[in-house]
Amino acid sequence: MFRTLFPVLVAATLIALPGCQHQRSSEAEKLARRAFVSDMQQALKLGIATADTGPQIGVVMLKVELDSSSAPVSCKASRAPLRYENQLPAELIRTDFKSLASVVEAQCWNTIYPVVPQALREDNGTAQIRAPLLVVLPASAQAPGTARRRSNAQREFFWQQLFGNLPVDSIGRASVYYQANAQGKVQGCLVQIYPHPLRPDDFRLDGKLQARLNSRCMTLDLANLPGFKAEDDGLAKGYSEMEYAPWKVGVR
Repeated sequence: MFRTLFPVLVAATLIALPGCQHQRSSEAEKLARRAFVSDMQQALKLGIATADTGPQIGVVMLKVELDSSSAPVSCKASRAPLRYENQLPAELIRTDFKSLASVVEAQCWNTIYPVVPQALREDNGTAQIRAPLLVVLPASAQAPGTARRRSNAQREFFWQQLFGNLPVDSIGRASVYYQANAQGKVQGCLVQIYPHPLRPDDFRLDGKLQARLNSRCMTLDLANLPGFKAEDDGLAKGYSEMEYAPWKVGVR
């Protein structure tokens, strides 16, 4: 059974709160449910807001199924009921729905979710959540030349180049510090991995993974990095950060 989430406007996205409440829920279960709702709000909000995409404006009903380890096994976006559509100001011109739905589904698969509390799970340990999303990513924010779009594009570049199809068996974050010459040849690179705040218990300090990431980074051609530019001293220095999880790597 899907848990329908009531929408709450949060910056770029409108996401949901669990509507099903067990009559005999303990106070601890209620607190766990509220914490999950808040964390999932932030996870979905960040996922949509950091998408490397052009303008996206519209309303989507997202259905997410999480397995017993709180990993996504299904992400489906469809048109939202009119009551949610009407919450988006009429003066905002909607973009192509198929494009919007595609972006939402892609980000759904790439999102790291909090651990689902037992009270929201089905008997087999899975959880099904239905969330209406109000997405407002206007052209002014998504233009290629903006700092926000450039940061998102750089994150995607490093993700593809460093993680690509590199298998991982834990959940975490990775930060990349780099220095390159004016031609884009990397002269120094440091990749660090650390726990994800939503899934700290699923992090593993993997020395081999970190070594592989650093090795890959040193071989990059950063001339193709979006927004790449050397300073007056002839060097380009920068930083990027990304999240990783087993379901984010490889082909689904």
